[in-house]
Amino acid sequence: MTTRVWLSALAATWILGNPLPGITQTMPSPGSNAPSFQDIQKNVYRPEIQQALQLGIVEGFPDGTFRPNQPVTREQAVSMIVDAINTMTPVDLNAPPTQTVRPFTDVPSDRWSYPKITWAQWNILPAGTPTGTFRPTDYITRADLVAFLRRAAETIKTQMGKSPALTPMNPPLKFTDVSGYNLQLTQQMSAYCQVASPVNEKGTKFDPTGNASRAYTTAAIIRTLACVKSDPR
Repeated sequence: MTTRVWLSALAATWILGNPLPGITQTMPSPGSNAPSFQDIQKNVYRPEIQQALQLGIVEGFPDGTFRPNQPVTREQAVSMIVDAINTMTPVDLNAPPTQTVRPFTDVPSDRWSYPKITWAQWNILPAGTPTGTFRPTDYITRADLVAFLRRAAETIKTQMGKSPALTPMNPPLKFTDVSGYNLQLTQQMSAYCQVASPVNEKGTKFDPTGNASRAYTTAAIIRTLACVKSDPR
C-alpha cells in the first residue's frame, strides 16, 4: 500500500463561524451527505476535503466551487482547527481562560472570529506574541499551519486523558528547503501521518513560508484528527 493510499484509508475513519463563504461560523454539525465540487475532482487532496465537508469543518462557496488553491487566512485556519478539535473533544467557546494571556490587540470582541481565536489563544496558539497582534487577515504560512496543528494534536490528546506526546506513525520526510525550527517541526509532523507533506504531495520541498491553500489546510487538519485517533499513547 502506498503512503498516499494509506493516508486516505486512515483519514477515512473520520467520515462519519464565519460570514465569509467557505468557512463555518458557528460550531458545525456533521452532515451525512457532503456536496461534490467539480473543482476538486482531480485534486490530490480530494478524499480529505470530502471528509472535512462531511464533518462540517469546511464549506463550499455559493457558486458551487470549493476553490482548493485559494489561500487561507490566519483566522480562517484557527476557525477550521477549533471546529476540527470539537469533533473529537468538546470545545466550549464560553469557557473561562485556562491561562493568563494578553488579548490580541487586532482581534476586537465583535469580530466574527474572536470567540475561536480567544479559545485558541488559551489552548493551542504559541505562548507569547511579541507584537501583541494576531494578524487575522494575513494568509497563514504552511509552517505556521503545521505548528498550530501540532499544538492542536497535543491539546486533543491531553483533553482525552492521554499523553500529549505525539507518537511517530511513519518515517519522517526529508525536505530540502527547511532548517532550524522548521526542520524539527516538519520532521516531527511529517512522521505524524504526514501532516507536513511536500507541496501538492510531490517532490522534496515543503515551502514553509508559502501560503497554505484551502486544500492543503483541509487535508492537514483531517490527517491530524486521524493520527490522534490512531495514536496508541
